[in-house]
Order: sequence, then structure tokens, then C-alpha cells
Amino acid sequence: MTTRRHALGLLAIATGLAAAPALAAAPPPTITKGVLTVAYRTDDKPVSFIAGGKPTGMLVEFEEAIAAKLGLKVKFIATGFASMLPGVRNDIYDTAAFATLVTPARQKAVAFTTPIGYGQARLVSRSGSAIAKVDGASGKTVAITQGSALIPLLRRIAPGVKVREFPNIAASLNALIAGQVDGLFTGLATANALVKKHPGLTASQTVTTGVAEYPVAKSNPQLLEAMDKAIGELMVDGTFTRLFVKWNPPAVRIPDALYKDYPGMPHQPPAKG
Repeated sequence: MTTRRHALGLLAIATGLAAAPALAAAPPPTITKGVLTVAYRTDDKPVSFIAGGKPTGMLVEFEEAIAAKLGLKVKFIATGFASMLPGVRNDIYDTAAFATLVTPARQKAVAFTTPIGYGQARLVSRSGSAIAKVDGASGKTVAITQGSALIPLLRRIAPGVKVREFPNIAASLNALIAGQVDGLFTGLATANALVKKHPGLTASQTVTTGVAEYPVAKSNPQLLEAMDKAIGELMVDGTFTRLFVKWNPPAVRIPDALYKDYPGMPHQPPAKG
């Protein structure tokens, strides 16, 4: 027991998180015993990316907090979005540090935890040829990450849009800057980060895309149950709120629906000390 507590303490120090008490039950089964194997993206700021050679971001840190709650170490493996769900389904990863939009097709492939957010998206375009509204993309060419659930959504909002799929945000951004596409449709946090970093870009209004959850293999209901319990506790104890405030600008707020999902969830991070 002393060794396990010491290990959890080291994990908390390494990730910058306060040591979260592990759940009372034994750690759930995982692909590698005692380790939560998590897929992450290297380019999806501010939720899942690489910095200084290490995975980081809001949802990466939230996965670290979940692992600590479950009494597990955590191992991150970089992957592309299109490979993430097949990897979870085929037991390559236990879960993924992605806010994955839940769709009927995806529910056939994997199970999903309780909500970790509600997806929102914006259309990024060049300031000199701005697309002010998402429905203004009709007839234009728009870049989207390969396999994204935003593809059918964009086609519904802007009938006649020409979608070009790219393997990651970096490739989509390069195509936009080079004038190969007219716009880039992506999640709210990523869109805001791109506009902030690149003065020549602007973004449309925000559109709601659906509920976002972590994927888990259907073959591991014990892990799903344990993660649901850990997520519920971390929502109410202020961990999620703290990470959200840390990684998002003040103008971006936690969706109201999340407060309904987790009664007692604080609107502001708990005071230190």
C-alpha cells in the first residue's frame, strides 16, 4: 500500500495535479495491467497536443486525473483521429484523450463514458476572403480532419460545400494558408487557438455539434463503469473546472448542459489552500 501511495504521489507531482484519492475498488482491468493506455493527438490545442516532447492539454491532464483516481499509471500514445476509435475498439488503447462526438455509427463501434463536454465548432477562413457564417460555406471548399463527425454536420448546414479531408489540423491549416481551401471547420477551442496565433485568419459564429465523451472498448465494461465514477467525482470536486479555466480563454465557458449532467459542479475552480 505504501508503494502504491508513493507512486500516486509521484504521478500527481509529475502532472501538476493535486493527488486525487484513488477509488476504493481495485483498479479496473486494462490492456496492460496497472496502466491506462490513452491515445492522444499531437496537434489539437488546447485539449490534446505535444509540447516540449510531452503530451499535454486539457483532456490529457483530465485523463491523468482519472488514472490517478483509478490507481493506474498512464501511458499516452500519439495517433491520428481516424485511427483513434478503431484502436480503442481493437484494444490497442484503453481510451483516448479526445472529446469524441457521440454518433449512432460510433456507438456501434465503441462504448462511451458520461459526458466530458458539449462540442462546438467554428469555420476558420482567411481575413481577406472571410466566411462570416458556416452556412456561407455552400459551394466553397473546406478542410476537415479525416473521419470527423463534423463532416456530415457541415454538409447539413451548408449544402453543396466541397469537403477536403486532411490527416490532421496542421495539414488543414497549411492548405488554408496556401489558398488550397476556402475554410477550415474544426472544434471551438482549436479554431480560437488558430485565429489567435495567425492574425491573417478569422472565424465564423459558433455552432453546437453534440455531446462529447471518452471512448472505451465495449469488451471492457468494468473500465467504463470505473471511468464514469471517476469522471463524476472529478467534475464535482472542481478538477474539471480548474482544467477548463486553465486551458481556455475567459470568453469560452463551460456548457450549461454539463452543469445539469453533474449537479454540484462548481462554476469556478476551488480556492487554493
